[in-house]
Amino acid sequence: MRGMTTKPSYHHGDLKEALLSAAESVLHDHGLQGFTLRECARRAGVSHAAPKHHFGDVRGVLTEVAARGFNQLTRRLKLRLRAAGGDLDAQFVATSEAYLAFAEAHPEHFRIMFRSDLVDTTSPTLVAAALATFTELTNVIRRQRGELDIDLESLDECMTSRELINDIVIGWCHIHGYAHLKLEGQLPMIAKPMQKEVLTTAATRLARMLRS
Repeated sequence: MRGMTTKPSYHHGDLKEALLSAAESVLHDHGLQGFTLRECARRAGVSHAAPKHHFGDVRGVLTEVAARGFNQLTRRLKLRLRAAGGDLDAQFVATSEAYLAFAEAHPEHFRIMFRSDLVDTTSPTLVAAALATFTELTNVIRRQRGELDIDLESLDECMTSRELINDIVIGWCHIHGYAHLKLEGQLPMIAKPMQKEVLTTAATRLARMLRS
């Protein structure tokens, strides 16, 4: 009838995508504290029961959001590393900058991705996405060590090297730690105009240390 509004009609896959897009919108506008399935449904224009039907609960939605976050992070890393070329210092700086840029562009994704209390860490979708990111980061370290890149299928085998694991931990702690501290406003002792220079200098020093 004239003047009546109807809710959008979705195919199964389209509805899931619409709900996840709505979830990301809610997180962007209200953060994790203001996140509700009801608001996701409202923004997607579907019934309040739809998110629960597709994802089970809030944890299920956040798990999918976290997986999307890892996918976006991996894409950023690949693009920046491609632009860095074969210069090993530039690769490590590019990795650090891409990681930080993702955290600042998608702060709620970044926070959720590493919260095992909020997501289902056994979800195949999340595990696959996280391992793809980890493989990309591992290859950054392997290149610093003069080793060939690996693919996801070879990850378990190469993780038997204690020296490689130590270097991965050092590199990841640098990249993730800086991004986390900056995101949460915990670097007031460093003037804002200096923060990019500090990150670049630290990344370059660390890359050279890993190659020594």
